Amino acid sequence: MSMKSLEDLERAFNRGLAEWEGRIALDHAEKMGTKCVREVKRKTKVKTGNLRRRWSSHAQKGKDDIKIHLENDADYVAYVNDGHRKVRGGKTVGYVEGHHMLERGVASYKDHYLQDDLQGMVDDLGKAMRG
Repeated sequence: MSMKSLEDLERAFNRGLAEWEGRIALDHAEKMGTKCVREVKRKTKVKTGNLRRRWSSHAQKGKDDIKIHLENDADYVAYVNDGHRKVRGGKTVGYVEGHHMLERGVASYKDHYLQDDLQGMVDDLGKAMRG
């Protein structure tokens, strides 16, 4: 598609914006969340597999943004991730260091996938603008 006037450029921008708001951003956010969960699962310590299985993600579109939620509904996930006190007989006898699998998984995602995922979003936006 060649631009012959400013009106053509405006139509291309409007097409791109409509696609961005309607589909592109949310679809890519869902994919990014899925990849984050995959990396977090790789960093999650396994005894029974329950903690690893319970990771999930979903993207939520707000008024001006999209948020990616990474969740784990296991009751003990915070203790394993962040660490906890060891208590015996009502007395604190030590501290168990956290594994920080959430933070390490997100960092791994950023290192390996984020740049490519952002480029994919830009590519899709360009396609939408071309029509």
